Amino acid sequence: MNDAAPGPAEAPAITDDTLLTTEPLLAMRGARNGRTTVWHTREGWEIEVGPATADLLAAFAVPRTLATFPDGGATDRSRLRTLVTALGERGLVRRHDPDGVPTPAGRGGMFGAPVLTLAEALRGEACDVVFAGMPYDLGASHRPGSRFGPAQLRRTGGAVFRCRDTVDGPPGAVDPVTGNRVLAGVRLADIGDVTASVHRSAGPTWSVLENVVGRLAGHGRLPVVLGGDHSVTLPVVRGLTGVHGELGVLHIDAHGDYARPRRDDAELHCHHGNVMDWVVGDPRVVRLAQFGLRQLEDPPARPDEALRRWPGTSALRTPLADILAELPEGLPYHLTVDVDALDPSVLSATGTPLPGGFTHAQLVGLLTDLCSARRIVGIDVVEFLPQEGETDGLIISDLLLRALDAATAPRGGAA
Repeated sequence: MNDAAPGPAEAPAITDDTLLTTEPLLAMRGARNGRTTVWHTREGWEIEVGPATADLLAAFAVPRTLATFPDGGATDRSRLRTLVTALGERGLVRRHDPDGVPTPAGRGGMFGAPVLTLAEALRGEACDVVFAGMPYDLGASHRPGSRFGPAQLRRTGGAVFRCRDTVDGPPGAVDPVTGNRVLAGVRLADIGDVTASVHRSAGPTWSVLENVVGRLAGHGRLPVVLGGDHSVTLPVVRGLTGVHGELGVLHIDAHGDYARPRRDDAELHCHHGNVMDWVVGDPRVVRLAQFGLRQLEDPPARPDEALRRWPGTSALRTPLADILAELPEGLPYHLTVDVDALDPSVLSATGTPLPGGFTHAQLVGLLTDLCSARRIVGIDVVEFLPQEGETDGLIISDLLLRALDAATAPRGGAA
């Protein structure tokens, strides 16, 4: 930061568990010569900040704690605390106060959704769809990094779609290709990352996510979880079955993540490559439909009656009616999308890419068909490992947008 910064303010006392957010009335202008201009929209002052400070301000656009940052050891943690304390003294970062200055509409959350507390998201008719980040990748067996997925999707999603307050204009946005209005009348919210303990043991971390998803579903919200590695799907499914009872799961992935049904200690043994063992092992999951599988594998040790598969791109050559005949119409469904279902020529920002996957348009079509025809009560997007640039985040954001639009559109009766 330069010497033009505002004078010292009362800084928040920083601990690893202090929930902090960027000052809501700040605006960040484009970088020039490696520096970004930060403007306080009420008081009028401007400062220039370097790349490290700009990255920290962007990181706190969604309320989070220091504990959610990668653990680089005591020295790095102390330096991070010092930097964030300095931002607080300059009035750039503040303790998150949901009852204080409101987060402006179109800022901070996924697709520019307002950032709410969980309590606010559950109140009255505040929202229909609630995003929650799960920056957890302790379940990755090959290459970590998907813990950075939620933050990157929030940064890039607004370039695909930005929600608007209905006071300012018609809800949704017009798609010039189809002429349809996308997410018309659908109210979005983002509760940030659901836990400050995402880099610790899976047990308490998963319990928090399961509880959050269950509470959202129990209040009629559609929870959308931004992962994270694929193991986070298990607590999401548990949260949904706790509310809906029987559940179907629509699994989009290059890998089956399944060998046999299991009901043992998932917190000790479950990872992103076997998570469906426990999903199938839950008797409340009466259908697991898998699309896009192309990993070479041994046959499942125990084929299960709940399991249906359309490997590779075979679902594109199968009449939709034949697919839907295998998906009981009365079930609520959870959609889990591993981004490696896309061909690496389309998206390579994932831990275990495999050739022979869907194009963007093909996967959009499949998701739209499935989400239009069956009742979707939960969605997660997993295994996104951000790389340099924004293209991958834009592709994933658009997939999520199209699935959400189909899942929330009025249905005149399922096929």
